[in-house]
Amino acid sequence: MNKREKIVWIDDNPDRQSTAEDLEAAFVDVKSRDLAAVVKSLLEGPAPQLVVIDHVLDKAGRDTHPILLKGSTIAEGLKEKWPGCAVVGVTNAPNLTDIDVRTMGTYDELYPFQEFKKYFDRISGIAKGFALLEKKRPKPQALVKLLKPPGDEVQRLLDALNDDLKTASQDASVASRIYRWVGRLMERPGFLYDALWSATFLGLNETGFAKVRDTFENAKYSGVFTRPDDARWWSAGLAAQLYKLCSPQPGELSWHVGRRLLGIKKEHFSICHRCKEAYPEIVAYLDAATEEQHAMHLKCTVPHPLYGRELYFEDIRMMRGN
Repeated sequence: MNKREKIVWIDDNPDRQSTAEDLEAAFVDVKSRDLAAVVKSLLEGPAPQLVVIDHVLDKAGRDTHPILLKGSTIAEGLKEKWPGCAVVGVTNAPNLTDIDVRTMGTYDELYPFQEFKKYFDRISGIAKGFALLEKKRPKPQALVKLLKPPGDEVQRLLDALNDDLKTASQDASVASRIYRWVGRLMERPGFLYDALWSATFLGLNETGFAKVRDTFENAKYSGVFTRPDDARWWSAGLAAQLYKLCSPQPGELSWHVGRRLLGIKKEHFSICHRCKEAYPEIVAYLDAATEEQHAMHLKCTVPHPLYGRELYFEDIRMMRGN
């Protein structure tokens, strides 16, 4: 390509071109073509902000070296040449757990094609975020500001930064490293809560939280790599806004106070999934083999065997057995 494209999509299935165009990506059809020549030509041009690449390219030309028939191999080459460029894999695999961790780690993200369109806004955010970080290469204090946290969370976030982000020189690979760290902030509750954790923190079920979530708009995460399809809220921001709206009585915690929010009724109150009693304090997995989570009392759960404790983050727990 002789001009800079914001997003480039490499695929051996031409039927995906319409999806690429919906994403406003330049589609590179490699069906029956020599992948080595295509990749060489791409790398000789200007770096895009983001590359989408098919994880399996087995319909490429017969002269293509077998090692290049995996998108992960090409992703490594792209990162070597353009470390500040985001690389998103796309796969037909119905279950991403069938792909080994090392291979998945070569991509910044890997999404199933069946659900790809639902990630469009997130992918656009990844492209913009990488472009911003490539330009700024922020030091720790500036990086934390890009998250737009509540003021009293700045020092804790600085303390929670990975050591390599605190001390390493800010080379071009910093964008990928920051993206992974922000992803960890979003995935492990602590600084940020998803809708279920936010609801439970306020003493509500998710239906109840949906009724008041606009009230907590200023607590919503809006920093770099925000996920429009999967919102998060600052836990400290939720607390600050809650106590501004409803003053706590002596001995009350957030899950008591939240039930007095305007428009909240008894059917919006949270209950523990295990014992069916009021005021669950946390969210926990059903067991070690499932991703299903529910509000529960701390006493109704045990530590999840697959997760260790981490400073500044909630413990990951699962339901206690009978």
